[in-house]
Amino acid sequence: GKKGKGSNGGKPRNAIIVTEVPYLCNKAALLEKIARLVNEKKLTGISDLRDESDRDGVRVVIELKRDAVPAVVLNNLFQKTPLQGTFSGN
Repeated sequence: GKKGKGSNGGKPRNAIIVTEVPYLCNKAALLEKIARLVNEKKLTGISDLRDESDRDGVRVVIELKRDAVPAVVLNNLFQKTPLQGTFSGN
């Protein structure tokens, strides 16, 4: 569910956490594609991309710029990459 705006444990930035990669999608290729789109300025609002996955599961952290709107960034991700709406923003 959506939480109201306000303090969330002193994290200054918005981030989109990806905990599920589409079934036939290669995670490394997906990260590479996102990074390339960011570099080519085709995806804006993203400040950092980290893969924190371990053997227990997928956890990709997409850090957003301070002025980015998470819903807009997500929408662009869905349009331009194989990602699907299966994960939580905050």
